[in-house]
Amino acid sequence: MHRRGTVFEELAVEVMAELPTDEARCEVLELVELVRADPRGWPDVRDPGSVEEIREAFGSRCWIQFMPQAGAVEVREIGWAG
Repeated sequence: MHRRGTVFEELAVEVMAELPTDEARCEVLELVELVRADPRGWPDVRDPGSVEEIREAFGSRCWIQFMPQAGAVEVREIGWAG
């Protein structure tokens, strides 16, 4: 799945499809847009020694794990607590 400078990994696409409401999907996509605007403004959570830059961002009821890419972000995981 691609969305304006964002690539969603397969697991993230599956989670998006399983979110309970359109409101939930909108909340996740709003967080993705915030991340896309400033991908390095969120905490780096990679394991020591990892070469992949992995970051996490949190909304009020959701979170995403992503990797900044050249001009884009790759959403790897989505969590929903709503």
